[in-house]
Amino acid sequence: MSTLAHLPEKSLARVVALPHGRGLASRLIALGLTPGSEVCVLQNRGRGPIIVEVHGARVALGRGQAEKVLVEHELESDLGVPDCVAEEHAAE
Repeated sequence: MSTLAHLPEKSLARVVALPHGRGLASRLIALGLTPGSEVCVLQNRGRGPIIVEVHGARVALGRGQAEKVLVEHELESDLGVPDCVAEEHAAE
């Protein structure tokens, strides 16, 4: 397991747990980040916000918020790239 903030770009992950504080957890749930949700990391440059895709929507999270979201990194597809990137290229 890792945190959302530590995943590289183009990673596919599943949300495992949210922070215990009600305020941040409520905000993340409102954005669609719930335990069991799949997320694709679209942008993570090591500093600044992280942009993910969840339930078809792009969501920007502050690095501190992303540090509190526990995720499980998903395996790559048969193409050798994460499913979220393979789907993106299939649409082109």
